[in-house]
Amino acid sequence: MVSAQTVGVARQAPAPEVPEPLTPDFRLHHDEPLGEAVQRIVLEQVAHAMRLRESDDLDASVHQLRKSLKRTRAVLRLVRGELGDWGYRQENTCLRDTSRLWGPTRDAAVLADLAADLAPDLDLEQDTTDRMVALLRDRALASTREAAADRRRHLDTLTALGSFACRVRRFPVSGGGALPDRWESVAPGLARVAGRARRRMLSAQDDPTTERLHAWRKDVKYLWYQVEFLQPVWKDLLQAVGARLSDLGSVLGDDHDLAVWAEAVEEDPTLVPDAAERERLLKHLAERRRALQREALALGATVLHDPDALVEQVAVAWGQARRAS
Repeated sequence: MVSAQTVGVARQAPAPEVPEPLTPDFRLHHDEPLGEAVQRIVLEQVAHAMRLRESDDLDASVHQLRKSLKRTRAVLRLVRGELGDWGYRQENTCLRDTSRLWGPTRDAAVLADLAADLAPDLDLEQDTTDRMVALLRDRALASTREAAADRRRHLDTLTALGSFACRVRRFPVSGGGALPDRWESVAPGLARVAGRARRRMLSAQDDPTTERLHAWRKDVKYLWYQVEFLQPVWKDLLQAVGARLSDLGSVLGDDHDLAVWAEAVEEDPTLVPDAAERERLLKHLAERRRALQREALALGATVLHDPDALVEQVAVAWGQARRAS
């Protein structure tokens, strides 16, 4: 797994089937070679995502699918230098496009739940609130039913993930061409994501547009998952860093959900037909977003103030942990 030519074309015998645990073990084990860990974890995440086909709760399965693919993409980013740019882009695009197939279904469900949760806090007439929540729930249900009946979408998803898994099984994990079990295999990927997360934080601080905040959120989540993957090399430090990144990702996620809600209300006046009430709702959402953004920037300053120092600390811990094993 060290070059663009390796991805999808390696001639090594397929790896044994990886058992599908109920909860995938998203951790690098102390005594586990890096190549084996990457292959194991990616295959477990893909298997978890493919449970979509056997679930009775499509909304929950779609959430798990998108989370599993986000984690997988974070791992690919971590070893991007070894994959090669072409190989990384090929696999990342495959996973990104597969996740996007289910984005509208997930967004509709999240928006309906969010409106129902925040309804008591809204300064609107009860009838207006009830009507909006009912409309959003009906649309979410319709979106879920449409997705459940869309055999083409299911087939495209399973085909893409199955093909990806086959390519991952051909990644060489030992001998020539294997991913080197050394810090240099992951350092550039970690540094790249950490540095970009800080730059996007500063960009959002200068101009907190929805697009900049969402871009920041994506890198925060990638960094969180990379830290989660590496946590065993320095549990105390990375557990604390991971907890802050998790909190930061949640705050940015809440802000994004409110932005989606506000956009839906602005684009579809039938959700809140009365102009004055619609304006009050949009003002309320904007105030909540400003508070969340202040919280996000304060959290970000604590965890992203010096990405280079974080990478250097993990480098030292990596050397100690891998020697000890």
